[in-house]
Amino acid sequence: MNAPLEQPRPTAIPAEEQQLLTGVEPRIFRATLVLGVIGAAGFWLWQGAGWAAGFAIGAALSALSFHWMKGAVNKLADMVLSSDASSRPRGSAGAVARFILRYGLIGLAGYVIFRSSVISLVAFFAGLFVSIVAVLAEIGYQLYVGFRRT
Repeated sequence: MNAPLEQPRPTAIPAEEQQLLTGVEPRIFRATLVLGVIGAAGFWLWQGAGWAAGFAIGAALSALSFHWMKGAVNKLADMVLSSDASSRPRGSAGAVARFILRYGLIGLAGYVIFRSSVISLVAFFAGLFVSIVAVLAEIGYQLYVGFRRT
């Protein structure tokens, strides 16, 4: 007779690391806001109000896009982790609509800025990368904490 296969035991995440992981999303969002403000102020001093406005609009859309994407990933994770099909969350059409709206807003803002000569399109595109820089800063923070503990 074959012995029944043992189910792998889930590994427990230490409480210290759980606390660190719980703060990831708020830290990224705060970093996005701080980088947006610092970047807009820097562009204002360096190139003037048109560049600052372009960067601020791009950074705001970047933060909004991050927030919506975080919600979509959380909804997707809930659907995957739900074992019973009847208890799976509904509203995938809303998630798709927000996905399309996110890129529609970015495209519309880019078009309006492109058509006007007042706001810098280059600064707008730079602002769109603010969330990515915030995520990279969080990765650096996680590495620093990890190396500090060893």
